[in-house]
Amino acid sequence: MKRILLCMTCAALVVAGCGQNRDAEVAALKSENQTTRAELERQQARVETLQDQLTQLDTDLRDARTEATELRVKLSKADKPDDSAELQRLQTRIKELEAEIERLKSTPVESPAIEPAQPEVKTEPEPKSDPQDKQRLDELLPLVKTGTDRAALDEALGIIEKADKPTRDDFIAQMRQWTKDEPENKHARLSLALALTSRFQDLRGDMMKQGALAAEVKKETDKALAIDPDYYEAVHFLAILKANYPSFTPEFKDAPASLDKALELQANMTWEDRFADIYTAYAMWYRVQKRYDEAAAKVQAGLDHAPRNQGLIDEQQAIEKARNSAEE
Repeated sequence: MKRILLCMTCAALVVAGCGQNRDAEVAALKSENQTTRAELERQQARVETLQDQLTQLDTDLRDARTEATELRVKLSKADKPDDSAELQRLQTRIKELEAEIERLKSTPVESPAIEPAQPEVKTEPEPKSDPQDKQRLDELLPLVKTGTDRAALDEALGIIEKADKPTRDDFIAQMRQWTKDEPENKHARLSLALALTSRFQDLRGDMMKQGALAAEVKKETDKALAIDPDYYEAVHFLAILKANYPSFTPEFKDAPASLDKALELQANMTWEDRFADIYTAYAMWYRVQKRYDEAAAKVQAGLDHAPRNQGLIDEQQAIEKARNSAEE
């Protein structure tokens, strides 16, 4: 789950960043567009100049050839070829014109880049398809579709996260089909949302597609909650996701409603280690706003249930570090 939330946090930052930097990006694009247009006009002017030169040379060459032909006819009829020197001059001129035309035709013309260059994105080698992955996913699928086997779903998500893209796509397609077959199945909706998070690694560097994918993940989670507002798995996932959004976003500001809902639900459930994640996320939400006393209180509330939880311990240290820095 933490791996999935890390992917979703990155997506949240992508979506928020798109909105925050929009004006700067528009200004940069306008400037780049003006530069590109100026370069394009310069190159077009150069092409037109070269074309004019070629047209003039073609005309001169045609005239020289006509004059040479007429002179040859005249010399063939004359008793004394007094104009042989003139013919030699015309033949030399014809060769010069032909050479100049060939030179201009071979002159390279730079083509300006119409589209801005995309930043280089370093990607890791695509994993090779492993038949054992597909076999194990086929074994897990019936368990996942029960909607109650979290261990099976977590294992399946771990497999597709490390597998090759076709394996991911195939599993996601099966989750999509599940939602089509059972559109009112909350487990199907959330399973699809979680499976979709594995696709962020396939969209590195493409902020627009990452943003669209993040929106789809949230939409499927919201559908699961529309079916059952007390569906803890979806409440838990959405609460931590919202807490990890940048502090200026509506999602971040709305996080307490989801975090409180998760705490309310888990208070009536047998304690599980993952419940500590809600306290950690809530404490972090306060810490980001420099509300250190409230952040520390949330951590302590979590430690009362799970005193050895590493996430809570790490957050407690982060709060103290931030508090000390603020006091210096």
